Amino acid sequence: MKNKDYESLLDRARERIPKDIMERSRWTMPEPDILIEGNQTILRNFSDIVDSMDRDANHVYQYLLNELGTSGTREQIRILLKGRVAPKRIKEKIVSYVKSFILCGECKAPDTRFVREDRTTQLKCQACGATRPVRL
Repeated sequence: MKNKDYESLLDRARERIPKDIMERSRWTMPEPDILIEGNQTILRNFSDIVDSMDRDANHVYQYLLNELGTSGTREQIRILLKGRVAPKRIKEKIVSYVKSFILCGECKAPDTRFVREDRTTQLKCQACGATRPVRL
């Protein structure tokens, strides 16, 4: 008897999971398209990367500039970095951003949002409900 109750409750719970969470394919980010031209490094698909992250482009841009220790300019779909920056370093910094500001610390789901509580910004997971403070 208890087993049947459990199964029916489990079925009911599964029916109530939002479709976008239940049916999502694992999140993938486009591979960075990096070109070194003279004394300048160009990340040609910056807007595609930011769109896949669902984050503010200025935040990602400033993070990359700070982490890479360079200056640059942002155009519509790409960013231009001053100096020659190894493509491997750029990829590492993008992965670092994803780990710090996108993936949930508990369940590793990419379904997170920034939530402001008092004077602290929290990263809140839409899948499991976990929160953790982040510095913006």
